[in-house]
Amino acid sequence: MPKSILKNVFGYDSFRPLQEEIIARVLNNHDSVVLMPTGGGKSLCYQIPAIYLDGCAIVVSPLISLMQDQVMALNELGINALCWNSTLDYTRVQHVTNQLRLGKLKLLYVSPERLTMDSFLDCIKEAKISFFAIDEAHCISEWGHEFRPSYRYLDLIRAHFESLPIMALTATATTRVVEDIQRQLDLTDATVFQASFNRPNLFYEVRRKKNTVQQLFKFLQQFSNQSGIIYCQSRKSVNNLTEKLVKQGFSAKAYHAGLSQIEREQNQTDFIYDRVSIIVATIAFGMGINKSNVRFVVHYDLPKTIENYYQETGRAGRDGLNSHCLLFFSYADKHKYEVFLNQIQNVKEREFAFKKLSMMLDFAAKPRCRRTQLLEYFEEDSSNISCGTCDICKNPPQTMDITVVSQKVLSCIYRVNERYGVSMIIDILKGNKTDRIKYLKLDNLSTFAIETELNKSQLHDVIAHLTFEKIILIDGDEYPVLKLTEAAWRILRDQDTISMPVFEVVKTPKQKPK
Repeated sequence: MPKSILKNVFGYDSFRPLQEEIIARVLNNHDSVVLMPTGGGKSLCYQIPAIYLDGCAIVVSPLISLMQDQVMALNELGINALCWNSTLDYTRVQHVTNQLRLGKLKLLYVSPERLTMDSFLDCIKEAKISFFAIDEAHCISEWGHEFRPSYRYLDLIRAHFESLPIMALTATATTRVVEDIQRQLDLTDATVFQASFNRPNLFYEVRRKKNTVQQLFKFLQQFSNQSGIIYCQSRKSVNNLTEKLVKQGFSAKAYHAGLSQIEREQNQTDFIYDRVSIIVATIAFGMGINKSNVRFVVHYDLPKTIENYYQETGRAGRDGLNSHCLLFFSYADKHKYEVFLNQIQNVKEREFAFKKLSMMLDFAAKPRCRRTQLLEYFEEDSSNISCGTCDICKNPPQTMDITVVSQKVLSCIYRVNERYGVSMIIDILKGNKTDRIKYLKLDNLSTFAIETELNKSQLHDVIAHLTFEKIILIDGDEYPVLKLTEAAWRILRDQDTISMPVFEVVKTPKQKPK
């Protein structure tokens, strides 16, 4: 029985919510779509019925590292599971096919590309297959955050194996993505199982990027010899940050696609078995990593989507113990991403990517409960959720009226005919007589040296907030300039006021003695 497999093979006394119902669904030969948060126990939903049923379950997985981790973990438990991917030589392929035909395999992990090969289809048609499980099923949807075209061809499962049940699983999917999964896989009679996206043991915090490395060092000192993941946007950032951490005495290693496969695997293994405390990684790291004691996840850079953020933070606290998710945020991160997004040729894809990035920016910038924002994004009712474990709920930010300084900023943008960027506007407002300002005679403007209370950094924050509120637009890629929107004119005409959250106490500079 499934419950005895749960206890005797995996060592758990009871199922988590929905697991038993999902398993019963596949045992009764029916399709299902499973939405379960990272760390919620998705894998057991297909591993237990695969062990219980006659034959072999085919598990479609997007990453070789993910397949290998799952197979290794199952083999250690005495379950005959294998993966068939591009790393296998002829001898190992023969071993897999023999195990499959002899009926000795319980789970076979394959990529979507492998599943669509005629030679592979011919092979599994000669074997006894129990059902199909499609992991990371959001990859099938063009509305998902990791759309992968090869997933689109998985509709052939229904065409070739009409009588076998299909289980599609994902940790991150909106209603629109779920509907697309069902349509693409022809799951007309599937039951959708949705676990709560709320992870009450995770503390969500967002900090502004200022002295970020020093902030990070101080944060990590709270987690002496405990496991954590730090995500960076680029390989260069990963290497630089890892070097700084090691010099500071932290136990840290890097993980990104630029390392050799041997080095990546070694660093990952060292992390899993607690031989190293911190992994600094690009988003290539973490899918399917079965490590329960990750105490913190840091995003050193802004993630591209809320789905990415949720999935990556979900690698913390799988053991149910309190864990910390820290995001360092800067509006500059947005502009870095926009350079790449503007290179997307398909107009619909590009617009969708920009929309996703804008939603991630909203999450980071808005002074609203982080947990509520996440649950609302995934269309889950948050009215009965008591948070108390995010930065906004624990320490509500002060707000500062910025109407007057905003009028100064907007007036300056207007008086330079919307021709310059952030740095020039700040230099004018602060009265910096640079060679360029003197050459262009901008020191003759009425807004020159008009701002005396806020420093340059605080003015940057004000302009960033005005941009976030769409009062200012940033136009142009190579030479971005500031433009006014209709909302800007309402502030200039005293028809609207504006305030912004202040996450750090702003100290007004003392007046110099006369």
